[in-house]
Amino acid sequence: MRYFYKEIGFLKHCMVKKLSICFIALVLVYACSKKSEPFNSVAGNDYFDNSYCNDPIAINFNQGFPGTANNAVCIYPTDVFTGTFALRDSVYNGEYELDTVLEYMVTFHRTSLTKLRMSGFCINGDTVRLTADRYYRANVDSTLLLQDSSMMEGHIFCRYIDTIMGSVSKYPGDSNKIRINFTIASDTGINYHIGTGIK
Repeated sequence: MRYFYKEIGFLKHCMVKKLSICFIALVLVYACSKKSEPFNSVAGNDYFDNSYCNDPIAINFNQGFPGTANNAVCIYPTDVFTGTFALRDSVYNGEYELDTVLEYMVTFHRTSLTKLRMSGFCINGDTVRLTADRYYRANVDSTLLLQDSSMMEGHIFCRYIDTIMGSVSKYPGDSNKIRINFTIASDTGINYHIGTGIK
């Protein structure tokens, strides 16, 4: 009798195993036989209907990916700076003491996808040369070559004895504002120009 019960237990164990294997096999067959939808027609996900910028120097590089690469939708660093701004410029001396506050108009002219010239800052008509990046910042170009062939920060500006360095930054959420932060070194010392411009 004991042998009989052992046989029944063994048979039950085998049946449970076989049923489990059959159930798993049925699930796999059902999953594989289900008709798959095309990648670009999944409900609510039109993967290839939108265009995105594929140029790494653009501000909106890869925004909207995946989609169709279309550089006609790119926004380049100089695009956000181009225009005329009413600038309020606070001028500080070398000890960071407020010297004067100036108000004037500055205009940014695009010369390439990353290069700008800012006019209106110097009364003799000289322009500040800047290179913009995709992070809403334009840095004053370094054009001064030293004797050891290294570049000194900034460039000659207004007078041959003046050197300007620094940057202009844009407020990413506000297309109408800029902020300047320039240092001008001259024969009379150093001045710091910190100001805000509104388009």
